[in-house]
Amino acid sequence: MGIFGILRISSYIYGMKKVTIDSVYAQAREVLKEGRVDEARDLADYGIVMAAEAQEEGLTMDDELEGVRIGLWLERFWYFLENNNLLLA
Repeated sequence: MGIFGILRISSYIYGMKKVTIDSVYAQAREVLKEGRVDEARDLADYGIVMAAEAQEEGLTMDDELEGVRIGLWLERFWYFLENNNLLLA
């Protein structure tokens, strides 16, 4: 993700009341429904970054983030990218 991807993510989440991994996932699904695939990809990437940051802070794959295991969050975002042909080659 380049600087433009980071700037786009900032603009998506700016309007959210509270940025959580769950809200990022929901926003990614919403913008995909609207056909905004680049934005959906950026948000999914951001969700993966959020899970990675939690691990850097000492959490494990089995620890929960917003009531869901971090490992499951990572699976959700990866499957979202894969199932919607959003992976970059």
